[in-house]
Amino acid sequence: MKKRKSVGIVALTTALLVPLVGGTIASASSSHSSPITLSGKTKGITLNLMFGSSGTAETKSVNAAAAAWGKLSGNKVNVINASNFTQQLAEGFAGGSPPDVFYLSSSQLETFAKQNDLLGYASRAASASAFYPALVKAYTYNKTWYCVPKDFSNLALEINTTMWNAAGLTKADIPTTWAKLLSDAKKLTNKSAGVVGLDIGNTLDRVGAFFAENGGSYMNKAGTKFTFNSANNVAALKYVQSLAKQGVLAFPPQQSSGWAGEAFGLGKAAMATEGNWIIGSMTSTYPKISWEAVPLPAGPTGIKGTLTFTNCWGIAAQTKYSAAAVNFVKYLSSSAQEMRFADAFGVLPARITTSEAYAKANPSVSAFVQGAKYATSQVGTVGFPTVQAAFDSQVAGLATGSSNPVTMLNNLQSNAQALLHP
Repeated sequence: MKKRKSVGIVALTTALLVPLVGGTIASASSSHSSPITLSGKTKGITLNLMFGSSGTAETKSVNAAAAAWGKLSGNKVNVINASNFTQQLAEGFAGGSPPDVFYLSSSQLETFAKQNDLLGYASRAASASAFYPALVKAYTYNKTWYCVPKDFSNLALEINTTMWNAAGLTKADIPTTWAKLLSDAKKLTNKSAGVVGLDIGNTLDRVGAFFAENGGSYMNKAGTKFTFNSANNVAALKYVQSLAKQGVLAFPPQQSSGWAGEAFGLGKAAMATEGNWIIGSMTSTYPKISWEAVPLPAGPTGIKGTLTFTNCWGIAAQTKYSAAAVNFVKYLSSSAQEMRFADAFGVLPARITTSEAYAKANPSVSAFVQGAKYATSQVGTVGFPTVQAAFDSQVAGLATGSSNPVTMLNNLQSNAQALLHP
């Protein structure tokens, strides 16, 4: 079983309170962006922070950070742990009273930016070079870097080491290529025992990792066209289907599981593809399982790839206290505070140096951090969740042959591209 070790912050720069001052800043690197003026009282005020919590540890950690900043700044923070975060955040904006600061996923950025709900403050709060490029890109829209990345989670390959050793596999067999992955999955599959070699979620958010592993992408570099039905992606989805048809790869529903992590924890899968959130689940729910995580293998192109899921610190454009809100985010996104969050509930720090330090002290997250330099982020195009849902509904059919990879990707391509030119 992999455990995270607590890591101190003595060696990190202490999070100092930055003087609260107003001023004019460029909203992004774009030369045609209108300047943004930070304003409002900087002391004796109350900011509202809304977030969606993963559990008690995250809730306590966010409250502690808010209280610490409040004490240093002479302000207060009203922390709102939303039970239905997406809905409550949308209602706040619709009602004209959004929270000053809030969690925002990369998949939501474009929607909020187009509605002029976001303050493009990021360049005032931090240097983009301090964060992984994929994370900065995830929060950049129309050349404006809107918000500072809060944390991230990447997909990796989890291996049940007990089953691995029983199959006669060694470290030399850890799959770095698709050929090795297939070979390992075959050796680990035990149909009589109800064990499949590999279990992955039946969604684009999992099979899409194979696109990245094969040098594929979701969009072109210019961000002007989707590339779902590229030759690389078609080959990747056909590879997934081949493993599924051979019975060495299964989707959670086939194993009566809610997600791949459950199938893995229950011993129904010898390998799984999930993010670092699986660590907490394995520790708390399946503590008897011995396992390790390794980077995802590369496809025939030899290109490394994975998917990243991330949140940023959004600031409402309507806030009356933009100067204080930006200062609050500076505190929340400091190296010291990022490390506190990581230690408390397992998220990976968005800052490069902080994330690397965390991985060094916690080897169990190393495989997840390694992918940060080449990870692909979620699609943020307005309306895409509906398009993705249609694709996701067909993924399980790859195992039975009722779904065709080429047809699936052609439909995904045309439906997604239509969103860019409504």
